[in-house]
Amino acid sequence: MHSHKEKAKRNLRNKFPLLLIEIRYTMLKRIKILNFRGIKEGVIDDLKQVTLIIGKNGSGKSSILEALYAVSAYAEDYDEIRGIRKLDYIINRRGNRGLWDDARQSIWYLQDVENPIIISLSLNSEEYEFTILNTKIINNPVQLRSPSGRVEALFEEYLGRILFIDGRLLLQPEKIEKYAWSRVVAKRLDKLIVSMIREEFEEEAEGLTYIPIGNTYYLALQTSETTIRIDDLGDGARTALLTALLTIAYKPTLILIEEPELHMHPAGLYTYMKFLLKQARELNFQIIATTHSIELIHIIQDITKEEKLELAIIFIEREKGVLKTRNFSPEDTEILKKLGTDPQFLYKF
Repeated sequence: MHSHKEKAKRNLRNKFPLLLIEIRYTMLKRIKILNFRGIKEGVIDDLKQVTLIIGKNGSGKSSILEALYAVSAYAEDYDEIRGIRKLDYIINRRGNRGLWDDARQSIWYLQDVENPIIISLSLNSEEYEFTILNTKIINNPVQLRSPSGRVEALFEEYLGRILFIDGRLLLQPEKIEKYAWSRVVAKRLDKLIVSMIREEFEEEAEGLTYIPIGNTYYLALQTSETTIRIDDLGDGARTALLTALLTIAYKPTLILIEEPELHMHPAGLYTYMKFLLKQARELNFQIIATTHSIELIHIIQDITKEEKLELAIIFIEREKGVLKTRNFSPEDTEILKKLGTDPQFLYKF
């Protein structure tokens, strides 16, 4: 379906072999959003290699991730992992109702499609402004106003490698396996995943394999005594394993993660985050995650210090559609730790 686009990208990489290296030094610094979902306007500034976005329910955290995922449709409109167009997924993922062509007005602020959705990204020293138009999906509604004199090849390649990990995707292990397994096992990078699983989730883990059950093959974890389908692992182990598979296979420039702490014991969460942040350092990709967990904040702080990664913790709240943000210092988070305060209740202070 998209083989012509992939061929063009391969030709681009072959022609400019340093392109992928340069992409790794592209960093998202700032996001500006107008008229998207419940956000009338808002700016999220001073993003780092690892950014945690915190705030109460309904403050717009998920909308920020969705806006970035939507913008990535400019470079690649089809999500090869999910098997669906990205804009269709944004419409469908929250309530499983409708697709872009019949329900797109739902992502406009107050459903006012007369005002365009505008999402601006500052990458390194350049700013790119995208408009999402009220048009049929076949025309790719995501349009870019290119900076004057700028060649777009690098930026388009960056956008095409944005990876969005949410709870709904993690409930579809077969799709993740189909996309990721051959890419990972070809270079025996599955050993990295097994090592991570052995560290905290299953100390008897020895390997990953495929096993037939009925008419279907399942990815399974081999232990010293048995073989366990990935579907039958505990929620924490399954989430960590599937996220690791995606991260290694996708070679992302930016990972968007919605509430990575869900179904995770603190010790498992530490191991899971350590693996992910170590990959971020070694492969030089960026992470933006939303969270409600004070535990996750402290875990991320500790690991980013160990891995020498820059960290931003940004508290957001929304008033009449306008986002207000506050960047948290290490001193602020230490106060939170002493108070035992849940980040979603910070608006009360």
